[in-house]
This record gives sequence, structure tokens and C-alpha cells, in this order.
Amino acid sequence: MWPIKTILYFILFWFGCVLALSSPIWGVINYMMAYQTNPTNTWWGLPLTAIGMRFSLLAAIFTLVGMFAGRRNVPNAPPTFTLWEWGVFAMLGAAFLNMFTGYTWDHRSVMAMDKLWKMFLFVLVITRLGSDRRNLRLILWALVMGSLYVGYDAYTAGSSDFLSGRLNRIGGPDFSTSSGTAAHLSAMLPIIGAVFLLSPGWILKGLAVLSGGLTLNGIVLCRTRSAFIGLAVGAAAAVLVAPRARRLRIYVLMIAGGALAYGLTDPHYWSRMGTLTVPDPLNTDLAAVSRKEIWSVSMQILQDHPFGIGAGNFARVVTQYDPRYAKRSTHNTLLVCFVELGFQGGVIFIGLIMLSIGYLYESARLARRSAAPMETSFMAYGLLVSCVTYSVTGLGTERFYCESFWWVLALPVCLVRLVRAEAGVGTVSYQLQGEPARIPALQPT
Repeated sequence: MWPIKTILYFILFWFGCVLALSSPIWGVINYMMAYQTNPTNTWWGLPLTAIGMRFSLLAAIFTLVGMFAGRRNVPNAPPTFTLWEWGVFAMLGAAFLNMFTGYTWDHRSVMAMDKLWKMFLFVLVITRLGSDRRNLRLILWALVMGSLYVGYDAYTAGSSDFLSGRLNRIGGPDFSTSSGTAAHLSAMLPIIGAVFLLSPGWILKGLAVLSGGLTLNGIVLCRTRSAFIGLAVGAAAAVLVAPRARRLRIYVLMIAGGALAYGLTDPHYWSRMGTLTVPDPLNTDLAAVSRKEIWSVSMQILQDHPFGIGAGNFARVVTQYDPRYAKRSTHNTLLVCFVELGFQGGVIFIGLIMLSIGYLYESARLARRSAAPMETSFMAYGLLVSCVTYSVTGLGTERFYCESFWWVLALPVCLVRLVRAEAGVGTVSYQLQGEPARIPALQPT
């Protein structure tokens, strides 16, 4: 007999799969929740894994089938492909080219390419299905609820889940390290804040508050300096670009969140964060010193191989330059892109980040002409702060092959596409079955 949690998850997962056949956005939600909860890494998910269930693959298949079977519920907002989406194709093309111009393949490079094309395929699915206001709201709520689960997982973690006092091995497959978990949760905080401000009732606001509190607690337990810097820069951006309509309310929310975060910290947390401002600990701390040395070696590799060494090959190549760092990562999202995909891949990557931020600026500028001006403004604001936070945090930890990082970069494409359609910039032929094109907005309260 399966545990109750196993039965509930089994029912909900297959309900989402079936629902995706007529409304494919539910396939996206199903996939995102499976990614964040990672049933294969839980005691209640083991019975399902034992019978051969591959959650992400099944969710993706049902989503793709639903996009053909339920085409009436697939947004058709022009253009067919934005410049950002063409950039994703170019990035994937650069990665495939490097399989022939870089180092010879091994199982790590094959795995990296396998993950890369699947990840980019799902990102393109998000940019298509998320280009509708109702669908985008659902995606944001999926991130809020996923963060609630990861935060609860952190709150209930046992002593075996900590390494040197730092939380590890919780949530989805990209959260296996404290740095990865903290990076993801830090980027979710601005989105949770925006959803809180947009939620119409206190029940939904309460869910957002609970998700935000558990997310903050999870970040503190990870004790990650890169996330601390990312949050600091993100907070500065949040203050500078806060929408005028609710600026005071946003500042109050930030102060309350900061007070809660401070209350969750302990001396161990601040002793680790304190090394950021004291030169001697930074020069002797093993993690900080190894990062500096790995970055230095990475620059040498880039100089020797300007066109890239191939996806997934860094851990193999770095041993030829410094055997001490065998099987280590670059701990830098931008650097791993340049090293593995070459200057061409790095330039495309920077361009994609800049385009995402530019789309959010355009969405905010066109907000008054959209179907829901206030909602559009807050969505653009939350996604902008999330992009900044994740990008800065990624300079201290590797997120290039992390799916949620690309989700955050893809959501601005969804927003700008739907805003352009609503504002009359281009044409739109999509209308939800049984719903008017202009969907009533969630108004900030």
C-alpha cells in the first residue's frame, strides 16, 4: 500500500497530464512543479520511481501533445519568434557546433548537450504558452508554490542534509548544493513579492507570505555569500525602480521582509557573510581562494580555446591546467558559458540577458495601454528584480545549466509579447475558448 502522500501526488500529477491535453499550460505547471519538488529524491516518491515513472518527461510529452491537440488554447501572439527566441536557437547552434570544434565527446559532454537542448525546448514552450495573461499568472503561482515546497523542505531538513553547517540536497535536481538552492530561492523572492501585491484576497496573500517566509528561511540555512550579494544588489534595484503607484507599500514590504530575514539569522551566518568585507578571511577561506584560482584557470582555458571547449567539458579540461580542481565547476555562470561555448556563445548569452531586461522595460512603458496596467507594471517590476538577483548571484555559482535560471530569463518574453498584443503593437489572433481577449486583472490591494 502506497503512503497517502504518494497516492495524492500520483493523482495530481496524472490529473495535470490529462488536463494538459486540452489546456497545455497545465502541462507547463505540472512540469515546473515536478522540477521543484523532485519526487525521485523523496521517500514518498520512491514507489512511483520504482514503477518507472519519469515525471519531467511525461509532463513534457503531454504538454507537447496538448499544444497540437488543444491548439485553440495556445496563444498566437506575434511575432512567431522574438529576437530572444532566435537567440536561444543561436545559442543551441553554437553548442552543437562546439561538439565538433571543441574537445572530444565523453559521457559528461553528451549529458550536458542532452540537458541543454531539452531545457531550451521547454523554455521555448514557456515563451509560447506563457504569452497570455491568465497563463502567465498560473506560471508565477507555480513558482510561488514551488518555492513554498522547497522552503518547507528546508525547514524540515534533518542533520544529514547539512554539510559544514550549510543546507544541501533539497528540492529539485538543480538544488543539490547550498549555492544552487540559495540562488534559486533568492530569485524567487521578488516574484513572490509581486504575486503578494497582486493577489486579490487574504487567503492568496497568506499563501504568498508563507512561501516568502519559508523561502527566506531556506536562504539563511544555505549561508551562501553569492546569494547574499545577489539579494543586496536585487534589493537596491527594487528600491530604485519601484513603481510609483505602490512605492510606499513596496518599501514597507521590503522592510518587513528584511526584519524577518534578520530574525532568522544567527552568529554563524553573519560570521560567514562578514568575510566579504574583511580581506584576510577572503585570502585564507578555502572556498573563496579556490574560486579565485578556478576563475584564473578558466581565463587561461578561454585564451587557449577562444571558440570553446564544448558543453560539459570544463571538469575534464581543467585537470590539464590544475589537477587540484578535477571534477570542479567554474562557480561562475557567465564564465562557464564563455569557456565551454566560446566567445560566440558568451556574447549571445549576454545579449539574451540584456534582451530580457529590455523587454521588461518595454512592458512597463506600455503598461498603461495594456488590458491590466497595474498588473503589468508589477509583473515587470518583480521579474526585473528577479533577473537582476539571479544574474548577480550567478557570478558566484554556476547556473548556466539550471532550468529555473532560464525560466526567469524567458518570462519577460511572455510578458512583452502579451503586452504588445494588448497595446496594439502588432496583431493578435488568440482568444481563450469561452473568454474575451481582455481578461480581468488581479488588482494590487
